[in-house]
Amino acid sequence: MRAESSSKFRVSPRVAWGLSASFLVAIVTGILLAYPFNESYPLLSTVGIENVVPFGRFFRRLHYWSGFFTLILLFYHAAETLVAEGYRRRDWARWLALCATLPLLILIAFTGYVARGDETGRFAGYIAESLVLKVPLLGSLLNACLFLVRESGVHRPYLFHFYASLALFFVSGIWHFRLRRLPLEDLLGWLLAPMILALVYPLGLHAPGPYLLIKGPWFFLGVQEALRYFPPVWAGILFPALGILLYVLVKMDSLRKWVFGGLLVWTGVYMFFMVYGLLR
Repeated sequence: MRAESSSKFRVSPRVAWGLSASFLVAIVTGILLAYPFNESYPLLSTVGIENVVPFGRFFRRLHYWSGFFTLILLFYHAAETLVAEGYRRRDWARWLALCATLPLLILIAFTGYVARGDETGRFAGYIAESLVLKVPLLGSLLNACLFLVRESGVHRPYLFHFYASLALFFVSGIWHFRLRRLPLEDLLGWLLAPMILALVYPLGLHAPGPYLLIKGPWFFLGVQEALRYFPPVWAGILFPALGILLYVLVKMDSLRKWVFGGLLVWTGVYMFFMVYGLLR
């Protein structure tokens, strides 16, 4: 039996539809970019998209910024769900499925960085592969599904980025946010914001060279900075996994007070590492 929420706060439908609309724009632009992209020559292919394919630079930027808004709105939506006590209106199976979308979408965004094939993507892939291989029992299987960059380049990250994003979007669109009900004004509004950024804000690529410091994607910087001070298993596996576990456990009434406190501390620590990594 589902318990009713006692909170007067409700999840904002504008944010929820904004998340759906941003994800839809990212999916459509990703399909457009997939046609000229060749994972055998990822960096050369990305440069070719930007400089040879008609409107390729614009669509690559639009894909990036719509994905950026998707992640930001997902984090905000997840926080709103906690405040609105949305976990009370979900059974355990549905709550676990919803929680799984957090790490899945982060992995989709991360493999997108790896797939572009520049120095940032290459080193991010190497770090992620090394970390995944340290996962007990499942490390080799997860690496074969997600990365395997030292053996096959960006082939696996690219496949995961493309097909996992399609699967997550359509499953969520049917099961969770009812894609057919997406308001047209929300779609157009959340299309306008990344379009403006795509027109005015360039995206850089790190060609091979003697860089002293390479920063990964913004949402990965917390892990990257933690790896400078703590062992890889602690900083790269247990630390991010703890955040997801705490989010899942808020559904347990007996632990909720402690879980909320732990989640606030974890978020503060991760934000500190991330901001420090951005400023360094």
